[in-house]
Amino acid sequence: MVALPKAARFPTAEAIYAAYVDDNDDTERTYLGASVLGDECERKLWLAFRWAFPPERFEGRMLRLFQSGHREEDRLIADLKRVGVVFDELPGGEQHAVRFAGGHGGGHLDGIIVSGLVEAPAAKHVFEAKTHNTKSFAKLLASGVKAAKPMHYAQMQTYMHLKGIDRAFYVAVEKDTDSIYTERVHLDPVAAAGLLAKASRIVFSDQAPARISEKPDFYLCRFCAYPDACHGCAWPRMNCRTCLHAMVVPNDGEWRCGRHNKALSRGDQVNGCANHLFIPDLIPGRQIDADLERETVTYALRDGGTWVDGAEGTQP
Repeated sequence: MVALPKAARFPTAEAIYAAYVDDNDDTERTYLGASVLGDECERKLWLAFRWAFPPERFEGRMLRLFQSGHREEDRLIADLKRVGVVFDELPGGEQHAVRFAGGHGGGHLDGIIVSGLVEAPAAKHVFEAKTHNTKSFAKLLASGVKAAKPMHYAQMQTYMHLKGIDRAFYVAVEKDTDSIYTERVHLDPVAAAGLLAKASRIVFSDQAPARISEKPDFYLCRFCAYPDACHGCAWPRMNCRTCLHAMVVPNDGEWRCGRHNKALSRGDQVNGCANHLFIPDLIPGRQIDADLERETVTYALRDGGTWVDGAEGTQP
């Protein structure tokens, strides 16, 4: 029998990964998520909220890994129920949700524990489940969630504050060994208030927050999804959220156009219009002139030359 040749690549596996990419709903989130609110760089969060640059895209393997994490949540809930933990379950399997910053911020809880925890049988807790690789899990064991995963900690603080619950139960699973880590987290009202104030700064600002560093090789900048947006000459996308005329209204996530005096649907925001003018902070250059009658703004660009925003035929 002739031996089958060993494949240098794995075409079936690649087809599976490609299917994940094809099936992925990568439409941009309309709100600032509680899961990212703990990110140290407010400018990064503002750029994402304003749809200034394409969102980070993930390969099929990573999308499958994310799905594995979501499946682990269901498994952990089943495990907790098995040992007597009672959850506040909504009809139809809906998730408990929160909104903040005038409806422009939001998040969905993994669950709310009503009672039955071994450590505190009568206490209500926000429930948060995460999976970790070996290195991350070791850091969690050594330092606890606040130090090891500050974004997870911030997410729980936001949920606790908005749900009026003063405890959270954090459960982490190490993906290689299936080891389980648990930690009860207390509400920190000062930290929670600071996070919500941060959300409002990001949402309602019509100017980009300061860079977290002026050095492109700063470690957070090196791993950022938008390095060229801050330190290079990347051009932003045209949509209502990058436009000078757009107004963030603190009413159930509403956006309005000051130029056309109308509410903006998601479709409107994606498509923009012919009267679009970029928020100056998004342009890789500095503003040197403006013509109110012609509705144009002129910039001296970082890489040389000038550019007139709003002039026909001169869009980047």
